Amino acid sequence: MLSLVEADNGRTVDIQQGDTVRITLPENATTGYRWAVDRVDESFIEALESEPHYAPSGVGSGGEIAFVFRAKAVGSGEIVLKHWRHWAGDSSIIGRFRIQLRVQG
Repeated sequence: MLSLVEADNGRTVDIQQGDTVRITLPENATTGYRWAVDRVDESFIEALESEPHYAPSGVGSGGEIAFVFRAKAVGSGEIVLKHWRHWAGDSSIIGRFRIQLRVQG
């Protein structure tokens, strides 16, 4: 599994078909701002799951969320995540994370 973090934003990464990619980003859900999948090139990349990680007694404290994707076909595709308040719509987006995956056979 390839692990990516906030510092990897904007990178192009080569991976093999069938490999998984985990993107872990900081998040504080108590602010209302959460990371969400904005776009995934579903021809080449499959979104598998998201895993929030917060301290059990950390009311008001931040944590992180991890998104897991799988490279399902040879080609090139993009994953775009957005940091937003879902109830406020796209005008509330305060950040984006983009990664280009080049999937090889």
